[in-house]
Amino acid sequence: MKIVYCGQFRDQTGYGVAARGYLKALDLFLQENETNFSLKIYSSVAAESKRLSLQEKSLIEKYEFKDDLDIERTLKEDYVFIWHMPPPMVCFCDEKFKPSPNCNPSVLKLLKASNYNISLVAWETDKVPAEWQRVYDYYKPDMIITPSEWNKNVFSETGIECRLVPHIIEECLEESNPINNIPEEVLDKKFVILASSQWTHRKGFDVLLKAFLSEFGSTDDAILLLKTYESPTHNLERIKAEISYYKNMTLFDFNGRPKNNNILVLPGFLSSENIVWLYEKCSIFALTSRGEGFGLPYSEALMKKKPVLAPREGGHVDFIHPESAFFVDGHWDNCFLGIPPYESDGKYFECHITETRKQLREAYKLWKNNPENLEKKGEIGYNHILNSEYDSYNIGKRFFDLLDKFENKNIEINSVKDKRKELKKKISKANTLEQKVALMKDTFKGETCYLLSCGPSLSDYDENELREKLKDNLVLTVKQANNKFSDISDFHFFNCCNLPNSNDLMLHEHYKYNENEPIVVASSNYDVGMRWSEYQKCDIFFKIPIRTEIDNEFLVYTKDFEKYCLDKTTERPCGPGIILETVLHTAVHLGVSKIIAIGYDLSKGNPKKQEDHKHFYGETKDLFNRADVLPWEVKAHVDITDVMYEWLLSKEVELELASDKSALYEGIPRVEI
Repeated sequence: MKIVYCGQFRDQTGYGVAARGYLKALDLFLQENETNFSLKIYSSVAAESKRLSLQEKSLIEKYEFKDDLDIERTLKEDYVFIWHMPPPMVCFCDEKFKPSPNCNPSVLKLLKASNYNISLVAWETDKVPAEWQRVYDYYKPDMIITPSEWNKNVFSETGIECRLVPHIIEECLEESNPINNIPEEVLDKKFVILASSQWTHRKGFDVLLKAFLSEFGSTDDAILLLKTYESPTHNLERIKAEISYYKNMTLFDFNGRPKNNNILVLPGFLSSENIVWLYEKCSIFALTSRGEGFGLPYSEALMKKKPVLAPREGGHVDFIHPESAFFVDGHWDNCFLGIPPYESDGKYFECHITETRKQLREAYKLWKNNPENLEKKGEIGYNHILNSEYDSYNIGKRFFDLLDKFENKNIEINSVKDKRKELKKKISKANTLEQKVALMKDTFKGETCYLLSCGPSLSDYDENELREKLKDNLVLTVKQANNKFSDISDFHFFNCCNLPNSNDLMLHEHYKYNENEPIVVASSNYDVGMRWSEYQKCDIFFKIPIRTEIDNEFLVYTKDFEKYCLDKTTERPCGPGIILETVLHTAVHLGVSKIIAIGYDLSKGNPKKQEDHKHFYGETKDLFNRADVLPWEVKAHVDITDVMYEWLLSKEVELELASDKSALYEGIPRVEI
């Protein structure tokens, strides 16, 4: 088995840092252990970093796909696909972000052809956003991996198996290098609070500023260092304006104001040597984040033996020893950021300003009166992490142990449903229509197939009773019949006419599929996807000739069913009608011995316009791409069903109709289910 890991390996973002950490962990574990796994990575580059070290570049290049040919070879193999990104990003990263060097965008291609897919993700509120859940419903990951216990609990609410693999936390071995414009002797004489993060509302700089200004605004020996960089909501000017705003809001007795020289902003990106120096010079590290999926900045500070001021709740509490922290109390409150995907019914943790002041004062008192005890807190945090298996090897082992589960996950191919699942996987890896059709040949040899179509008789059966009777059998659904029986459908057939309208604001599917995903067979007179949403799933696509270009050679006139057998050609006739064009020939190709049809009714009244043609679901006037009905179409279809029935018998396939409303040839047996 192969691991294909897609992440932001070349990015400057937190997801990029985390992905490089996991890659390092997997690399070390695979080097030191003989396994059945190999590893390839794909970089989706959203915000490319110009500061990757030579070691990081070398590690990425060691595993990264070299070119499209390398990707194509992998697509034919068995592999587990890991997509490490905010879930909605998988929908548009091929379109908006750069791929790995020398490769074309291939994220969705790799995901769809995988044997198993795993979402690797972190989040900051107590609720998985609705759009994230929708992406999970669509791509159906086999597992979600999160970096913290809190996130594991949150993502378990999706109903998907959720497991925990923390980010790596290791010592930084970089040398220290002073920042030129900060006098070292000034910091050596002060209580230095370091905060380091991108400037966003979620990071809680507003709370930290209010607490610091209130507690130390007029204190000579305290200073707040804000190592930050711009975000989509805050450029440098806005960051400075926000700091000034909170300074101006702060009043002391007799209208006193905070000092002007006790907050220092360090914007942009610093070298790793400069960062090391800042950690050396600070007394504590502080962030009052409203939510952390893991909290890498806290871990970096602890590995520099610095105590941390942090919220009492969040993903970071997994690795912070209580005696190394100044935990800030607060409360869970609704999130009002106004920025997707942060929904206002999700809650994040609001640190109280009063409690933040209290903990800052406690740290200051230790610095002032018992500096050795303050240093000891940092050492406790450092030793706790060292003894908690956050190193590369152990994280790599935890990661691998989860993936190894999929290597040993052998499905016994006994039932119809198991056969369909395996066939769907094989079809996803085939490159051409001919290859996909060849894979289907006789895969359900001798089975009885139940064909559920859209005629009125489908409503004559109690839905739950019919579902119970058919659940272990081979079931083919046509168009909207799948909406009623998606949980037992094995093949779903649709074309570009009379599609359900999609009311989904994100992934505009006409037909949605639950955990029991059928093999989806689509057809149209136009190229794939031209007549329906780009998000409509489709495993096999047949092009149907345009009726005005076939010199009246409709199948109902030529009656040449044999010509279009799928073991002879993938070319399709114009029926007209989906059952004549794709459904029956597919059933024969699958090797079934009997077809029992419900809802294959047509009409004895020979409807000549759409509103006269009845369906179990009612009118078609509000459907997407509403079909027209040729005046002769239904009668011609009915008239040919005797020839169709005899052809099926010649292929050793019986046809029975479980309907008393069907207008088909009277010689076709009528049965009850």
